[in-house]
Amino acid sequence: MYYVLSAFFFFGCCSIWAQTNISASSILPISSSEKIRTSWGSDEPKKLWSLNIGSGFSSVVDIGEKSFCQGYKEGKNTLFCVESTTGKILWTHEYPCALAAKNFRGGSRCTPSVYENVIYLQSHEGDLYGLNVDSGKIIWSNNLVRNFGGVRPTWGFSGSPLLIEGKVIVQTGSPQGSVVALDAKSGKLIWRAGTRQAGYASPVLRADSREIMIFNQYGLSIHDLDSGRETKSYQHKTRFGINAAQPLDLGNKVLLTSGYGKGSALVDVRGSQMRELWVLDSISCHISSPIQIGGYVYGIHGQIGTRSSYATLFCLDVNSARKIWEVRGLGLGSLVAVGDILVILTEDGELILGKSDARKFAELANFQVLSGKDNWIQPTYYKGRMHCRSSAGEWVCLQMGVERQRSD
Repeated sequence: MYYVLSAFFFFGCCSIWAQTNISASSILPISSSEKIRTSWGSDEPKKLWSLNIGSGFSSVVDIGEKSFCQGYKEGKNTLFCVESTTGKILWTHEYPCALAAKNFRGGSRCTPSVYENVIYLQSHEGDLYGLNVDSGKIIWSNNLVRNFGGVRPTWGFSGSPLLIEGKVIVQTGSPQGSVVALDAKSGKLIWRAGTRQAGYASPVLRADSREIMIFNQYGLSIHDLDSGRETKSYQHKTRFGINAAQPLDLGNKVLLTSGYGKGSALVDVRGSQMRELWVLDSISCHISSPIQIGGYVYGIHGQIGTRSSYATLFCLDVNSARKIWEVRGLGLGSLVAVGDILVILTEDGELILGKSDARKFAELANFQVLSGKDNWIQPTYYKGRMHCRSSAGEWVCLQMGVERQRSD
């Protein structure tokens, strides 16, 4: 069984395809096995269903028969479990939570994670639940502040839980254990480690290793999966402590990128200390996490606020730190990939398909799928279904599978 996870608040989001032995927040926002229709002519995607779930920035998890997303209404966050093909609500789980609208709309932040028939749900205030996927029944619950001395970051806890080898791994921001691993079945503490203030990205398991990457307010910290011990770190501080876009694991190297003028850094993570290879202030991904396709990195450069209209979609040769091309006019938003197809959901709710190409950007199709503004939530694509969700709570499921592909 496969599922899709996307992440966090208005900062860094990532839609991900993965198998259920680990949570999707440890994988890149790319599906190599899925295919999407790219030739549309005058057609538009069929709307399978739509719901309004309340404000927020949680993205959608699709596990085949069921889809999940959470939103905020009237003093409560609510997790919705719906039938993937029809949108029929199967169950909900609601809990008290503040709107916490500081310089943006407010509402839910974290995208849930699914692991072995349990869905793990985190709130921006630090509530953490393990719920039965079929019924929504609470299996266990914790609070990162009350139970582990966590320190809520300014805009709230925003990352998705990382699930691996029976562990639930989350940031707490506590000086007595800024990262914790809990038993996935009971919620009991396995280990706690680190002293860094919590950032807004999700914990990430490095490929082919037993190392966890944590992008916190200090920068990048590497932790041992078994003990939690922080083995090395790299300083990448920004104004307001906002590190949110997911670190991009490139094997022996990791690409970090943030807003607020900090820009990007490529670091060599081998050895006992990380080594800086280059820094670049012209690549600054505030919201959407960069992705790698065919040896090149694609991303959205720019920052929310008065200058968001100057945002650009870019292609980067990461080894030489050379920006090959950039395209203006798309604004801020989010970026994922289906095979070699770039999928961009703009902050104004336009869905754009484009060919990943190191020579130039080639747009294949575009559709207006959401209304409103500040739509910074990454779409989720699985089995031909494209889930798009607005910051105001509009959740739309579109049919975009290859079974409708044709030549024009």
